[in-house]
Amino acid sequence: MPKLAALFLLSILANSACAGQNNMLELAFMHGNKQQRDNFTAVIRNFTAETGIPVRLSAYTDHDYKIRFPRWLAGDQPPDVLYWQGGERLLAYIRSGAVQPLDDLWQAHGWSASFGQSMQNAVSWQGHVYALPYSYYHWGLFYSRSTLQKVGLQPPVNWSELLQSCKILRQHGITPLVLGAKEYWPALAWFDYLNLRLNGLAFHSQLTRGEIDYRDERVRDVFRHWQQLIEADCFNHNTDQLDWNDGISFLYYGKAGMTLMGSFAVPDSRSTDILTLPFPTLRAEMPRYEDAPLDLFLLPSQAQQHTSEAKQLLVYLARPEVQQQLNQKLGTFSPHTAVQKELSALQQASKHVLTGAAGFAQYFDRDIPPEFDRTASPIIARFASTPDIEATLQQLEQLRQRYYAPTAQ
Repeated sequence: MPKLAALFLLSILANSACAGQNNMLELAFMHGNKQQRDNFTAVIRNFTAETGIPVRLSAYTDHDYKIRFPRWLAGDQPPDVLYWQGGERLLAYIRSGAVQPLDDLWQAHGWSASFGQSMQNAVSWQGHVYALPYSYYHWGLFYSRSTLQKVGLQPPVNWSELLQSCKILRQHGITPLVLGAKEYWPALAWFDYLNLRLNGLAFHSQLTRGEIDYRDERVRDVFRHWQQLIEADCFNHNTDQLDWNDGISFLYYGKAGMTLMGSFAVPDSRSTDILTLPFPTLRAEMPRYEDAPLDLFLLPSQAQQHTSEAKQLLVYLARPEVQQQLNQKLGTFSPHTAVQKELSALQQASKHVLTGAAGFAQYFDRDIPPEFDRTASPIIARFASTPDIEATLQQLEQLRQRYYAPTAQ
């Protein structure tokens, strides 16, 4: 079975002898690493032990999950509870009527106080709440402390230092920046951060809403800066052949110095040498904006067989101790206000990035409509290996006019 299509089915049953398939609640999620799967497995096992409700935990790879998700919401035998992501990725399905509102749970269990107004707003539309947040994290420049020290470097904090780091690491036979863009979305971080550092959050938000022509000079400047890094030989030469999780392993084994990645990708067991800092400054006067994606649980409208049990599971998943367990030993944080946990050095650095930010974006592919994502993200990712600025801008603008024209201002 191909790696990206691998499916892990973990059945956690209260009584495997009498629990039938039709009586089993199913939760599907997208796994990133073994630690995350272990966290989910322990949580679901505890839920079943407490309630007697059998649960099938279905864990899919990133690629496979994103293919199945829209099919599930269209009514193709959806699991009862689904993991998903914030931003336009959530709102698009809410507007289509594919997600059940959860107003009753938010009101009955005081989740507004537990998660705060900003989190409630992030999962709401037209006065109704549609999801339960459970995790958020930052994206940033992750680096191997030992590798940089070996060549006499400090982690770069501005553009000139980033370019100089590339030069010195290459001189020592080390890949400066590793990027695994086989699945496209990791390359989008480079577009996000260059745009946020050059043009700011308001412009970035206008762009993801389809209000800005991609041939705009400010967008062209984003790709010019990216091209500058490519021409300086900062990246590995096989970006389109590596998976997203290959990049961190390059740092583990000293084959690369840095990578731009989300903190979810670095479990605590690997955090002694891997540290993080904000993406380097490009304009001193620009406030520091960050990508901080939100992960959540929702109930598909088409999944009606076990609604009562599914809501029981959501109530359990909203407990602060359970939220903490879902995020333990990962570079992620629960949005529950009562969750407190000891932070590793890496988590402390991640928290510092988040608390010092002037504002947040979700992430490019979460902030744009799904139809635009499916066609535009491969074009942006392709730039990492084929940096043709004009062709990229023309293609993106054609797609913007196709997918945004009816609603763009």
